[in-house]
Amino acid sequence: MKTKTKKLTIVWALLLILSLVLAGCGSKDAGSAAGGGSDAGASASAGASSDSAAEDTYKIAYISKMLTNPWFVAEDNGLRDKAAELGVEYFSIDANLDDEACDAAIDNAIAQDIDALAITITNQGNGPALAQKCADAGIALITLDDNIVDQDGKDVPHVGLPTKDVGVLGGEKLAEYANARDFFAEGNVVGILQIDAPDITVLRPRIDGYEEALRANTPATDENFIYVETSECMLEDSLVAAHAAVQAHPEVTHWIVGAVNDDSAIAAVKTFEEAGIDEDHYLACGLGGYSMSVDEWEKGNDSYMAIILNPYGEGQAAMEHLYNFLKSGTPLPPLTLINGTVATLDNWETLVDPNNL
Repeated sequence: MKTKTKKLTIVWALLLILSLVLAGCGSKDAGSAAGGGSDAGASASAGASSDSAAEDTYKIAYISKMLTNPWFVAEDNGLRDKAAELGVEYFSIDANLDDEACDAAIDNAIAQDIDALAITITNQGNGPALAQKCADAGIALITLDDNIVDQDGKDVPHVGLPTKDVGVLGGEKLAEYANARDFFAEGNVVGILQIDAPDITVLRPRIDGYEEALRANTPATDENFIYVETSECMLEDSLVAAHAAVQAHPEVTHWIVGAVNDDSAIAAVKTFEEAGIDEDHYLACGLGGYSMSVDEWEKGNDSYMAIILNPYGEGQAAMEHLYNFLKSGTPLPPLTLINGTVATLDNWETLVDPNNL
């Protein structure tokens, strides 16, 4: 009797073990299905669509070459607000005009397992290396303001302004004002100041646009144009360049400045003020229309104008392009251009967007 009971006990034990094994196999199959779901989520982050809220959460970074500058602050705000609207995890890093800091920021962002990167690089020559890093890491890439090419020499998707067209826009308005004020009257010597940063390739077309419009709409000739170079066309280095130009040309009685940004325009204005040149003897056009431009209009400066652009809108557009690519595979547009409008003392209050200040 004991032997029979013992045998039954062994049988029941074996049946119990078998049932546990089978249950374990069922759990493994369920885990495999979940694993398939994880793979789908990974595909979604590379451009495929997904119905899961968790799989639709992406991490996107922005690296700016100078986040203390109002233009890039507005761009950062545009990216951040659109990210919040779309449910994207977002962060930004300031490279502070330093190439090594920019390289470190790129590595930092990639190490944080981002899905996509928006960048205004400090040195366009480093673009191919950046593009290669992003390609190797499977990260979508879009540039803002300063375009770059990838490792194969192809343009990286870009959001910016129509560089020459905005210069033409400003040049036409400068010509209108110069003609109305008889800048080119007999006896006057007109100097058209061009402040450039040759290493930043997007700037020269803006200068060319100003020059084209001024030549077409005024008597300006080669002898009127005074070209100077800086490293970045930011306020500090533009002040040095503008001061040197004014000092080198005491014969000039009337100055015209078609600037690549607000910084270089304001640098020229400050230089004219320090040299005792009054507003009747200069015209300056900035590009951006942020807080330093508003300061001039609030002072009542009728010789200052600026092409109002939309860095906030550029940031929003870049974020939306990256999100659409990650979520549904929509190709990144090769080029997104956002044009501007010229603001003067008479109309600036109706044109300036507080988001860009």
